[in-house]
Parts: sequence; C-alpha cells; structure tokens
Amino acid sequence: MRFLMAGLSDIGRKRDLNEDSFLAAEISLDSTADGPGYLLAVADGIGGHLAGEVASAAAVETLRTVVAGRLAAAGPIPELAAILREAFALANEEVFRRASATTHLNGMGTTLVAVLAAGGKAAAANVGDSRLYLVRDETLTQISVDHSWAAEQIRQKLMADADIQRSPFRNVVTRSIGGAEKPDVDTFEIDLHSGDLLLLASDGLFGPLEEKALLKPFRRRRKPAHICHALVRAANKAGGRDNLTAVIAAVVA
Repeated sequence: MRFLMAGLSDIGRKRDLNEDSFLAAEISLDSTADGPGYLLAVADGIGGHLAGEVASAAAVETLRTVVAGRLAAAGPIPELAAILREAFALANEEVFRRASATTHLNGMGTTLVAVLAAGGKAAAANVGDSRLYLVRDETLTQISVDHSWAAEQIRQKLMADADIQRSPFRNVVTRSIGGAEKPDVDTFEIDLHSGDLLLLASDGLFGPLEEKALLKPFRRRRKPAHICHALVRAANKAGGRDNLTAVIAAVVA
C-alpha cells in the first residue's frame, strides 16, 4: 500500500493570521519492513493571536518526532493506534508545557487529527473538531468524532439544528491538545482499499461546505494536489471565514 499525498493551508478571507498546521510525510520504518510508513495530520490552533499558531505547530512537530522514533524501532508490524496515542499524549505535554511557561501563551491549545499507515494497515486518532473523512466509491464518510459543543448537542438530541447554529457556543471545542494535563484521545482502525482517498480538514474548510460540495472535487479529479486546491477555492468562495487546511492521500496498491 502506497500513499500519494498533498496538503494545502490558506489563511481564508477573514483572518489576519493562519493558526492551522499540517503534515503529509513518509516515515522510515524498521529495516525489516517492506516500504515506508505514512503520517498525515491537521491541527487547528486555539488561543488567539500567535498562541494558536504556536500550539498547532508544536503539536504537529512533536507528533512527527515521536512517530518517527517509534516506527524506526517497532519491528515489521507496529501497533499503530498505540503509537498514535503515545504521540498525542506527548504532543499534549509539549503544548501544555509551553503554555504554562510563557504568559502570552497561557490557555493555548489545538485540535489534532492524524492518520498513521504502515505495513498495509492504518490507524487514526483525533482530539477536537478537525476531521478525517474516507472517500470510497464516490461516497464521503466521516471517520473521526467531533469533540465540540455543537456535536454534543446533536449526538444527545438536546437542541434543534437551527438553535445550535444561533448559539454563541456553537464553535466551542470540548477537547484539545494542551487543554488539560492528559488528553482524551479517540482512535480508529481503518481498513483501506486501493482507490480510497483520505481527507483531513480543519473546520474552516468543511464548515462552509455541505457534504455534496466537499465530495464534488473528488468526483472530478484524482490527483491529491488538485483536489486540495479545489476544496480551498470552494471554501473561500463560500465565505472563507476561518483558516482552511486540507490534507489528502490517495491509496495505491
């Protein structure tokens, strides 16, 4: 299994700073493994001017360092979900440490969604409301679970959609990297097939677009870079109220 990958981040039309960070990288495996591993990630910073940018960059940097170290020593069949959980925990420690050490960074945090693939297997993890989607046979399926006030109301059927959209709490994230000493991380095993595509996105990208609009570029294009550009254009055309980030991987046999 190989990944063809691309990523794109855009400041959007309303913000003066991009607080999103992303990663789409090959990761070297143990010398006994057949082929490389792949790590995809999107982080959306929380905490205002500069702080959100620092938090998302620190989370992605720590994630990559930890995963690379573990895969290099994991043997031919690594426990991918366990590696992601450890990497998320250490990313949380790093963001929490930086926030505690510097006054203007106090309270910063970030969402984080990631996919790790190696040895024909794949796992994902997320904290916050940045999303992972699987596109298969022209069908879009959300894999990750949103950790947000709005999503909680929907899951528990506490409020009508119209009331949720009017609420001042609709964009509040209920879990974040750096928001507590220990993160509550959701992990998922993913059964990937040749021809599948993965989309990791910050809420600035998927928020303005209905599912049909999110899926449209996948039906018209196959190259990940072209799909990323089309999605960012569509989200900006729909308002571009926030930073927009998309990471896409096409699965090749």
